[in-house]
Amino acid sequence: MTPTDAQTFWISEKIPNDQLLLYCFEGQSESIEDIRRSLLERASTMPDLCVRIREVPWHLDYPLWEPMPVTQALVVTHKLAEPSWDQCINSIEVLLENHVNPRATPWLLHLFEGVRGAPRCDGPALIAVLQVAHSLADGKRATAIARTLFSQDGPPPEMIDTRSSSSAEILTRAALRLPGQIFRLFRDGRAGHQAQLQLEADTLAEVVAPQAPNRTKVRSNIAPDPHRLVRMVVRDAADFRADGVSVTVGAMTAISIAMTNYLAAADGSVPPELGAEVTIAKDGKPKSRNHFRNAGVGLFPEVPDLRERAERIKESMAERRARAAHPSSAASDLAMEAVPGPLIRWGVQQYDFTAIPEAVTGNTVVSSVARGAADLMLGGGVVRFTAGFPSLSPVMSLTHGVHGIGDTVTISITTSPSSIPDIDLYEKLMHDAIDEVRSAFS
Repeated sequence: MTPTDAQTFWISEKIPNDQLLLYCFEGQSESIEDIRRSLLERASTMPDLCVRIREVPWHLDYPLWEPMPVTQALVVTHKLAEPSWDQCINSIEVLLENHVNPRATPWLLHLFEGVRGAPRCDGPALIAVLQVAHSLADGKRATAIARTLFSQDGPPPEMIDTRSSSSAEILTRAALRLPGQIFRLFRDGRAGHQAQLQLEADTLAEVVAPQAPNRTKVRSNIAPDPHRLVRMVVRDAADFRADGVSVTVGAMTAISIAMTNYLAAADGSVPPELGAEVTIAKDGKPKSRNHFRNAGVGLFPEVPDLRERAERIKESMAERRARAAHPSSAASDLAMEAVPGPLIRWGVQQYDFTAIPEAVTGNTVVSSVARGAADLMLGGGVVRFTAGFPSLSPVMSLTHGVHGIGDTVTISITTSPSSIPDIDLYEKLMHDAIDEVRSAFS
């Protein structure tokens, strides 16, 4: 594993961070067993779905990806007591409360058939939920995995090597790697320090924007309780777009309205520095399965004109991307790659993930991924929409996924009763906010 992915894995043992990718298909014409068998055959040809994590003895190096056979247990069919969309949502909430063990398997695929009342569906729907450990894939890579799994034109079959290294072979490789790692640690660590000094100088010279300000905590920053609540707001992609405004910016504008209205009603005040922690893809070719950064972006609730608010959000996003693209970021990544695995693991083990800071990077998380054309099919059914649910953490109890496929975009809401007990009200506020955005942009 790369250092970034290993760190993600070790953090997941403190704060679970599974991704759930939901795809809704209408028009199922094959039996669920035939569908299950076909999916297992397809998965067995996909290298990303034929590996699991194996830790090195005594944690002397980074964990390894070792071959894993695809078994029937990896595709799970669920029987709902009542095949309704509401019952399906309840089951998804339960999935969010249970996590994969990537040492056994880093993924599961859940199937719910005959679901009635799903958005954009006139008849019963087949709901497929791909549960993926974040150490296996970030949002973009997980989307590519799902597209391959549900695509009509799959990749040519691949022979997957199921052999595994012995502990002696693993330890020998770790010993051979150590001298080079120590050399790189000093070399790349020094380069990273010099790049950080250059970033500070460029910030003072206003070549790049300063670091994003911290945000005042609100109710969405309290610790979530164990239960999860989710809702999905499925809309036309055109509801979010305008000249010069992307779907992501339009969605964040709607999120700013919904959060402002909810906080004002629930707590009587909204901090003007309200902001979101947004996932931003790194530049360049991915070296790790997780190829993104997090950045704080303003939501500007004090700006009444929604076109102007969207422009401010767009500018804030551009500033964060420009700062993330500074050479210091690449130098920092190189320095990270030089750190021996035991040191990174020790750092994760020592960090207190339950500590509550005075201020936060964002008051919600926004993860936005375009999932391509609406040409996916499963069991004869055609995809109608897709959704995703960014995980919660001790200081983040409200997240938003923004996922588009074809001409639809879904804003997925994930929270817990400790933060947003009346999620149906928040869902309505989100629909109303999107209506406001569409009206302002038209």
